[in-house]
Amino acid sequence: MAAANKINNTFAVILSTTLALKLILSVWFPVTGDEAYFTLWGKYPDYGFYDHPPMLGWWLTAQLWVSDALWWLRLPSVLVTTAIGWMIYQLLRNDNERVAALVASLYLLAPINLLGIVIANDVPLLFWAFLSVLAFHRAQAGDHPGWYLLSGALLGLAFLSKFFAGILGFAFVIYVLLFVRRGIKPWIGIALVLLAALPGIAVNLAWNYNHCWNNYLFNLFNRTRESGLSLTNIGIYLLMLVYAVTPPVIYYLYQARTGIVAAIRDRGGLFIALFLIGIALFSVVAARQPFGLHWLLVFYPLLFLGLPAVLSEQVLSTCFRFMVPFAAIHVLVVVALLMMPVSAFRVLAGPYPFIVFGTQTQEILAELDRIDGDYIYATDNYTVSATAAYLGKRRVIVFGGGSQHGRQDDLLTDFRELNGRNILVLRFSPHARQEIKRYFDRVAFQEVTVQGARYYLALGNGFRYPAYRDEVLRRVNDTYYKIPGFLPVGGCYMQERYFNEAPQERAG
Repeated sequence: MAAANKINNTFAVILSTTLALKLILSVWFPVTGDEAYFTLWGKYPDYGFYDHPPMLGWWLTAQLWVSDALWWLRLPSVLVTTAIGWMIYQLLRNDNERVAALVASLYLLAPINLLGIVIANDVPLLFWAFLSVLAFHRAQAGDHPGWYLLSGALLGLAFLSKFFAGILGFAFVIYVLLFVRRGIKPWIGIALVLLAALPGIAVNLAWNYNHCWNNYLFNLFNRTRESGLSLTNIGIYLLMLVYAVTPPVIYYLYQARTGIVAAIRDRGGLFIALFLIGIALFSVVAARQPFGLHWLLVFYPLLFLGLPAVLSEQVLSTCFRFMVPFAAIHVLVVVALLMMPVSAFRVLAGPYPFIVFGTQTQEILAELDRIDGDYIYATDNYTVSATAAYLGKRRVIVFGGGSQHGRQDDLLTDFRELNGRNILVLRFSPHARQEIKRYFDRVAFQEVTVQGARYYLALGNGFRYPAYRDEVLRRVNDTYYKIPGFLPVGGCYMQERYFNEAPQERAG
């Protein structure tokens, strides 16, 4: 009893310490451009958004009813990984309490979790996907239809968070195909999972049908247009796996490789099996597209839940002794960076204007407010516009062609309504003066310098919407809204709003 209490107390200290640290970082760390962009989803709720399905936007809408404080909006990111760490401990403690504490502590101390405090759509994905896996695991005990249906419903909610939930669905199928030998019942279970996930998938399809198939154009076409098989991408993916899993865990998993298949065939090996299947599926994606570390989050907890099936208590203790200083180094580096004055980053010539803008937004906006004239503020970058909108509590539009990323402003801004208005366009590099003059009756140019970072302003008076539509918006439409001919279209705001094109008049 005394030993059990000691284990409980030790884990409680790790749980509370990591939670406290994440709360502190959530208050201290400056807002990122992507975070500011996501707050627009919450401010203008919908059942879908340009880049991804709507779950994160729904969460933020609920939170914004209470407050727009950054620490509050980041709270789900802080709590979800902490809650999963606690659940890992509870799920494993009946078998071996010390092993449960070690594994859960490894998860909580992993830098990707310890420092993962920013707003991201990976957070609701992680939450719903983890619960879906737990229900799927429970279903393996007796193939009860209810557990399969619950797993599918949760998978549908995960799909409404991010498309990577589909990879988890494929992992379920591959697991049953390779490792389950219980006749027809598991396959009926897979069918039930799909059936229960369909409402979530249907919501996403309905929104895309009525909104230019934005999610699919962005994720499957626009962002992968120039992608191809790349050994560099594969190398980066492998390095990220080594970093996330950590060298000791990889080494000991390799040592235990002969026992992994045997463990997988047992129901308790489902977690490690799904993790391995997941990273194998991701390797196919990573071979063609640069891999983001956050992609692993959907499968990451399953690694830790699966470790007790293949690694001994002594080995897990060794891994824990590595993880503590490994995590501490990360925390010390981040804290040191946060304590440095902004001017210390001036040596980073490229990123420095972005760093200053993200940390001194109010000062920059105050400089703009001193300029005479009734101007609508704009930038040429979605993260910059979103950051200014969030911190300045005002609308800041995106002016210009932009990129395939973050085009939610295409839905929010109707340039027809701005015809004749004055627009101030801020850039981090000099304007192409002759080009921008075509879109206004008169344009004046100024520069603003804040903490050594220079910003370039174009003060446009009398916006010429027809010229902007014919040159910029036409190019945007032709580049980012080319809907494949095989897709049925219920509506496309870009084509209907600016070019009076029926939905069927699209790329063949």
